[in-house]
Parts: sequence; C-alpha cells; structure tokens
Amino acid sequence: MDILDILKSRYSVRDYSDRQIPSDILEKILEAGRVAPTAKNQQPQRVFVLQSKEAIEKIRGITPSAYNAPTVLLICADMDVAWHRTRDSWCAAPIDTSIVTCHMMLEAEALGVGSCWVCAFDAQKVIDAFDLPENYYPYSLLDLGYASDTCEPNPRHFERVPIEDTVKYI
Repeated sequence: MDILDILKSRYSVRDYSDRQIPSDILEKILEAGRVAPTAKNQQPQRVFVLQSKEAIEKIRGITPSAYNAPTVLLICADMDVAWHRTRDSWCAAPIDTSIVTCHMMLEAEALGVGSCWVCAFDAQKVIDAFDLPENYYPYSLLDLGYASDTCEPNPRHFERVPIEDTVKYI
C-alpha cells in the first residue's frame, strides 16, 4: 500500500474489540518507533507497553481516552538523553516522541491495527501510577487494537481544508 493511501485511510479508533494484537505484529509496530528519526539521533524515547490487566486499569483510571483498547503504548522521553539546543536550551523531546508515536501509528495502520493518539491525560498521574523515573516525561499514549464491528471514524475525520489554506509557496 502506498504511504499516502495509509495516511488517508487511517482514523482514530475509539471502540476496540477485545482481540489482542499478536506479538509479532506488536514487535513490528515497536520497531517502527525504534527507527524513527530523533534530534541528533539521541533516541530519548522510552516506550512502555501496557497490556496487563493492572496496567490497563491504571491508564483507564487516568484518562477516558484509553477507551477499551487491549494495548496502550505509553511514550515517554528520557529528559537526560533528549537533545537540548545549546543557544537556548530548547528541548526536542516533544518532537522526538511525536515522530516516534507517528511512526508506530502508521505502521499499525499498515498492519491492519487500529490506533488512537492520546494527549488528554494528567502527566503527573501517569508518572505516579507507573512509578516512572524522575527523568522520564510522558508525552503521549497510543491506543492499539482491532476496531470493533461498530466502530466508525468521527464524521469530521475526513474534512480537510483546501491545501492552499495550509501551504504557501514563497
């Protein structure tokens, strides 16, 4: 499948079946994140695979946006590893973890696995619930699983502004 076809077909799944992702498929999704580009190739991403009953209950207690996904990836950055720009200490961690999350989301789609990128959560609650090291910061969650038989894209999903509203040639 062409990458543009994958990009156009993917939508945020908000209702999952209880079918778990086979481990070989999950490994491919995780590998897509591992090979994602990061600033200066520092690779600060730290991905936690939440699948145990206890972990899933914890994340569902923190955000309603975990839906009923059987797997949730918790994407963090090790702030001690993340690249910081010398002149002003700007940190690339949010961008690095976004690229990693995007790579995994698109690989999931290519493999027939639904996903929903989640940023609606209290980072401190995640840190506390999963006892993250103090140098780890949680940037996103990626719900993963197979869409339920009744799942449909949000009606607004396919609405796009004209390209000339978002792209300018200079």
